[in-house]
Amino acid sequence: MQTGKESFRRAMLLIAFGVILFAAVTHLQDLWQGVMGLLGLLSPILLGGAFALILNVPVRGFERILARMDGKGRMKPRTRSMLGLTLTLLLLPLVLVVVGQFILPQFFSAVNGLVNLIRENSAQIEYLAGEIGLDPQIVSQKLTEVSQWISQNLGNLAGTAVSTIANVFSSVASIVMSLILAIYLLANKPRVKRQCESLLRAFVPEKISGALLRVGRMFIGTFSVYLSRQCLEACILGSMLFLGMLIFGLPYAISLSCLTAVMALVPFIGAYMSFFIGTTMIVIMDPGKALIFAIWFLVAQQVEGNVIYPHIVGGSVGLPAYVTLAGVFLGGAVAGIPGMVLIIPIVSVAYQLLKEAVDHRVPLTEDQTRPSP
Repeated sequence: MQTGKESFRRAMLLIAFGVILFAAVTHLQDLWQGVMGLLGLLSPILLGGAFALILNVPVRGFERILARMDGKGRMKPRTRSMLGLTLTLLLLPLVLVVVGQFILPQFFSAVNGLVNLIRENSAQIEYLAGEIGLDPQIVSQKLTEVSQWISQNLGNLAGTAVSTIANVFSSVASIVMSLILAIYLLANKPRVKRQCESLLRAFVPEKISGALLRVGRMFIGTFSVYLSRQCLEACILGSMLFLGMLIFGLPYAISLSCLTAVMALVPFIGAYMSFFIGTTMIVIMDPGKALIFAIWFLVAQQVEGNVIYPHIVGGSVGLPAYVTLAGVFLGGAVAGIPGMVLIIPIVSVAYQLLKEAVDHRVPLTEDQTRPSP
């Protein structure tokens, strides 16, 4: 039974909440501008955390390699962590040079090449469409829409990335500060972890803080597995495609291999998009070679996905195919290509939490078994 003092306190809290909600609704635009301004001020800190999350993937990989090499356990965890960070920082410039000088130019070369081929051969494509009974005007309209979509969503990725970085970072000093913060966070991972846990437990109820910490650990672990999985899968598939195209003497070997490696970062859809682009580019030049490319692409994808990859990486993020595909569509609708790439770790954590909630609310009987995700 509530006392008069408790009732008065609850009523005052409700009144205060109502006043704050009313002020927020009536000044929604000002509130939004304030939030965006605060995010702008905190952008170096937030991006420093994002850099640390991404760089933590190779750091953990080097730590595992060093742990295997140190069979007798003589190396301290702190030493392994610092060596892993050092190797990552030494490897980072090389990766940036390779991506900037070789992979991205070939990626955009393949995309622009497809757009130009469609435009230059539009009359021939319309004629062939008319020969097989399709309406040439509708085909021409669809070709224009496809070219525009490719140019807007793929061909302008470089300009979009540059403009985004320019908007986020006001100066070179912001970039340097974000990288320094990321290095500090990685160099002091145990300490930062303890401080975050202590801060949550000090100011947040134990039940909520425990749930937040668990979700954070799940997300970091899932993100690490997902990023390493997708990058390795992209490199393997691109390399296999390049070697096969060289052996069979197919055109655009470098461009299409780099395109496939980049697009493979998008689960399910990315590889098939590069398959469509590559087949379209080659079929205009030589339909016979396009058939060889299509067969080799599908063979390489199946070998990489079902034979090579499971032995190298093992398990994935634990999502069914239909959930992954739905997540890709959702991420694409919200944030385009970057959303497709980054949505999967979030969906994976949400799926696991939802599955646990369902298992808790719907207990199994003795003659039932829970289907695996």
